[in-house]
Amino acid sequence: MTTVRKFRIGSLLILTAVWLLMWGSWSWGTLFMGLAMGALLLLMFPMPRAAARIRIRPVAITWLTVTFLSNLFWSSAVVAWMAIRPSGVRPGRVVAIRLHETDDFRRTVVAEMTSLVPGTVVIDLDPSGHLLIHIIDHCDDERLMVEAQRIHRLERRVARAFGAPELENCLKHSREALS
Repeated sequence: MTTVRKFRIGSLLILTAVWLLMWGSWSWGTLFMGLAMGALLLLMFPMPRAAARIRIRPVAITWLTVTFLSNLFWSSAVVAWMAIRPSGVRPGRVVAIRLHETDDFRRTVVAEMTSLVPGTVVIDLDPSGHLLIHIIDHCDDERLMVEAQRIHRLERRVARAFGAPELENCLKHSREALS
């Protein structure tokens, strides 16, 4: 029994570019060796095709990036203030938020972007779609609600940026998403 493996040119080009970047200089020998190593990797370790097709939308990705950097800057300032303020940092809370997205790639992007913003740490992203996070310095339920809505807005922006169907009821069901 023989197995026919599909060779993906895009993957080969990406692996070759990574090879060139790792070497730090360009030459014909480095290029050909990168092509050879990329081909060898693709033949030895074939990857299955992604279950979901990712459709990149440049305007939505730009908006996602701008809002993420804005959140990153603002949250960094808030956490820095928490570190130097006289009252110190109050205890945080752990909360599970149900994500509406079903695609693993987009859920992972939401989890990573949530974890990169100071003040929140992702503890777990389970297969059923619950994002378990720790929120620093938030004791009351209203603040947890604000964080859940922020994560659901992020989820909608990620869905728009990577070609998912619109998550219509994402913000409407934020209150029931907390557990």
